[in-house]
Amino acid sequence: MQESVILEHLQRIEKMLEILNAKIDNFLGFEELSEEELEELDEIEAEMEKGEKFPLE
Repeated sequence: MQESVILEHLQRIEKMLEILNAKIDNFLGFEELSEEELEELDEIEAEMEKGEKFPLE
């Protein structure tokens, strides 16, 4: 039972990473990101490190 919970959690993380990668792929280039976009990426990274969820808008 606990294994299924862990598997479900890992699948959610995988889906979030796929969405994040798709968003990053849509950028023209990392060096061309605005200050606001760089801050947003920093916020997402910090939230993911804490295990918090973030809205994917």
